[in-house]
Amino acid sequence: MPSPEVVARLHEIAVACSSNNTDASPSLEDLLEIRRRAAASKQGLGSDAVRTQLARLQTARQRQMSAPVPSSPSGGGVAPTPAADDAIRHLRAGRETDAFSLFWHIGQTHTPTEIRDVVASYTIAREAEAADAVLASASERGAEDILRITASLLEAQRHHDAAALVEAALQRIG
Repeated sequence: MPSPEVVARLHEIAVACSSNNTDASPSLEDLLEIRRRAAASKQGLGSDAVRTQLARLQTARQRQMSAPVPSSPSGGGVAPTPAADDAIRHLRAGRETDAFSLFWHIGQTHTPTEIRDVVASYTIAREAEAADAVLASASERGAEDILRITASLLEAQRHHDAAALVEAALQRIG
């Protein structure tokens, strides 16, 4: 993670290089905010933190075991995003740290619909740990995002996943 000083220097260089088109460069304040958010979310990338998040979500999921799991994703079987495909390749190759970093990224940055479709695809492919890792990451988002993701999961009748997400988020808060 670059220091704020390095971010400021990189911004200065980028502005100097794009002197003809200053509208294309983000402000230094925007870059520092992105850096702050990345530093805050990086806490979730450590192997212990990922395992803790997964354990929290899997505990929540066990409470929901009686709910049926749909056999296909909503929207006619939308394919997972390229990051999701890469994450599965890393997981299958035994590169768990790389895989969980991508799962974390998906849960933190993808839209509610994309998260729903990725989780459904992982479930169908019998990659339960991958689905849980994405939901665990999503449970770390803000309340409004969690509600949007939950609504998307409920629209697709993924009640089990929605309940696990909410339960994991509540465990984090409480």
